[in-house]
Amino acid sequence: MEIIELLARNVAGEKKGELSEVTIGQVVQWNPDVIIAANRNVAKEVRNDSDWKPIKAVREDRVHAAPSLPFGWIDAPPSANRLIGLWWLATTLYPQHFKEDVRELAREFFAKFYHVTPTDAAIGHVLEART
Repeated sequence: MEIIELLARNVAGEKKGELSEVTIGQVVQWNPDVIIAANRNVAKEVRNDSDWKPIKAVREDRVHAAPSLPFGWIDAPPSANRLIGLWWLATTLYPQHFKEDVRELAREFFAKFYHVTPTDAAIGHVLEART
């Protein structure tokens, strides 16, 4: 995987907040504390590829895949899912400050916005970044 796409402050390009192609060398230079992948497969590949091992986020097991069901929680398409995505990001990035149970928040969110109450297994599937 020579080139990856990252959703970030976009240090690599001129357009803030958009997807950018960056090399593994750039990511190694940045040495991020946390990596949020928009795709579970990318997160898994980052965790398992030896080229990524020098990166602090990988060494400290801080590679996460953003939930994306039924739509992206932090990226496209724009939807109400960004609301629950903010809670997911807060509890993922700052667990010491945000003690809320993101599973229960997700259950309430889906009940309110989608009029369904997901099972524990369904919520686990949506939130599980290591599959």
